[in-house]
Amino acid sequence: MDEKPTIRDTDRAEKSGLLRRTVLKGAAAVGLFSTVPWSVRRVRAQASTSDLNFTEDDKWVDPLPRPGVMEPVSKKGGVDYYEISMTEFQQQVLPSTMGDKPTTLWGYGGTYPGATIEARPEREVKVKWINELGTDWEGNSRNGKHLLSVDDRVHGADHGVPEIRTVVHLHGGVVSELDDGYSEAWVTPDGETIDDYGSNSPVPYKQTKEYPNRQEPGTLWYHDHALGITRLNVYAGLAGFYLLREPVENSLPTGEYEIPILLQDRSFEADGSLLYPDGTDDGFEAEFWGDVPVVNGKAYPYLEVEPRKYRFRFLNGSNGRTFNLKFYNVGEASYDDVPVMEQIGVDLGFLDDVVTVGPGGMVPSLLLSGAERADVVVDFSDFEGEEFFVDNGTGIPYAGEDFVPRGDTSIDVDMREMLKIKVTEPLSAPDESIPSDQFLKLIGRAIDRYDFEPPVIDSGVTRTFTLDSTTLDVGEDIDYDSHFLDLSLWSDEDAVVKPTLDTSEVWQFVNMTGDSHPIHIHLVDMEVLDRHEFEWLDEEHGGDAAGAYGEAAEPYVNGETTDRPDWEDYVEFTNVVNPPTPNNAVKKDTVLVNPNEMLRVKAAFTGFPGRYVWHCHILEHEDQEMMLPYEVVE
Repeated sequence: MDEKPTIRDTDRAEKSGLLRRTVLKGAAAVGLFSTVPWSVRRVRAQASTSDLNFTEDDKWVDPLPRPGVMEPVSKKGGVDYYEISMTEFQQQVLPSTMGDKPTTLWGYGGTYPGATIEARPEREVKVKWINELGTDWEGNSRNGKHLLSVDDRVHGADHGVPEIRTVVHLHGGVVSELDDGYSEAWVTPDGETIDDYGSNSPVPYKQTKEYPNRQEPGTLWYHDHALGITRLNVYAGLAGFYLLREPVENSLPTGEYEIPILLQDRSFEADGSLLYPDGTDDGFEAEFWGDVPVVNGKAYPYLEVEPRKYRFRFLNGSNGRTFNLKFYNVGEASYDDVPVMEQIGVDLGFLDDVVTVGPGGMVPSLLLSGAERADVVVDFSDFEGEEFFVDNGTGIPYAGEDFVPRGDTSIDVDMREMLKIKVTEPLSAPDESIPSDQFLKLIGRAIDRYDFEPPVIDSGVTRTFTLDSTTLDVGEDIDYDSHFLDLSLWSDEDAVVKPTLDTSEVWQFVNMTGDSHPIHIHLVDMEVLDRHEFEWLDEEHGGDAAGAYGEAAEPYVNGETTDRPDWEDYVEFTNVVNPPTPNNAVKKDTVLVNPNEMLRVKAAFTGFPGRYVWHCHILEHEDQEMMLPYEVVE
């Protein structure tokens, strides 16, 4: 057997500039953006252009696929047991009008997206996740090569670790640290773990994961979480829905009238294969966006509906896009003559009251950053024969702007139409679903019968973290545009905070960058308190406080100095404190933090003690350094 390379913590740190060195380099590098205001600058990013020519005739010709439902291998002992393989296969993602151009993908159970796992509160699910990605779709060995190009200068993908590594995270799941999908607890197709490469994960690898489902019903999802290649594995197709159901939900539109909707973006080569930057030009794409809308694994699909109510479970599963959604009436060329969305649920469960979204509603549009979910009921009864687009109104990168309508050129919306809905199917049966507000009362009473959460003690602890971006030394004369939490690195053990089990803390996220960041904390349920705007103290810093902060941050992050810049020396808060919108206030596992604001949340650390992570859910950011462990202690 060949001798494997050894990962030594100091080697990894030295290669990636990770040590907090007290001796300065001979000369500190000038920040790449030292002349650009820190709060509005843009790091290296790429909106990719597919090597295909999409005409109008190629759009809206294929029906929206509906994810299948996984069948358990066994239901013995009150446990639903699954065995799910990760494999390579080909699937027709592109429109059928473009000919036979299948896309090679990775997926769970041989489909993209993976089939849905359906579960019940308090009924345990066990899944044996099997990595069979060592062979390609034709059965030939991949010889250890990833489907996409792996940049081995990214932390976690360096020092000779295998390119093909996976670990599954149940996003939104209240599970033990062993079952959460810790990023270093990966496995290869040959069954190797990080322990076989001279290092170790603080949380060991566990193949069969246990999901107790002792939590409220909601729209969860599962996806890959391997350190340094999460962006690649998810982009390749490793994602699927996990729906935690309560029987009362049968009073909503159900069966064919309930549709999970996974929103993503992809780019394609001329032969239909996935296009993603190869990372060979001495640069890491700090942000990446595809140029083709892909919904439930199909580019430019349409959905035919009856004139009745439907339940849509929206999930933003893209690598880096934020979507801001409205219905657009095609025939009337209007955002007003459309059905209103009745939002009944968010990331971790149902709302107490219906939030109307759309014309005349409580919020004008449905904003979904990476990993956020929205459970909505839409009534098409009054719109028989009409057609609608699910319109997106955001530019890239997203930075907190309101919905940008058609005709508004203030911001370039490069991906407008996500899905076409045609109310052209005849009504097949009476609609027996109950009103949304009545359902929320029923589900509320049903949830009260469970005993999901122990009493939570307010710890009185408030922690403040900055969201930052600067360049990171990853090799000799190679700097990557990177992102950070609290100017810290994955390897910085002193950055690991330790909240106490069954207590709550207030976490404050101060966004010092020019982009909005969806922040996801594993395990916890967050309540959004408020958003406090701030301004840069330019007069005190030579007319450019943002640039001054950036210049001070770069040498600290790269270990060239121990003098950490204090963010409070560079900004001051205004009197503007904004409350959360009613559909983004409670039951959140992911929250969007906009530039020039501090977002405050109350996080409840319940369920299990152990080591978990929190990170930005822009996957390119997560794979850089915008992820940190934290530890719940008893």
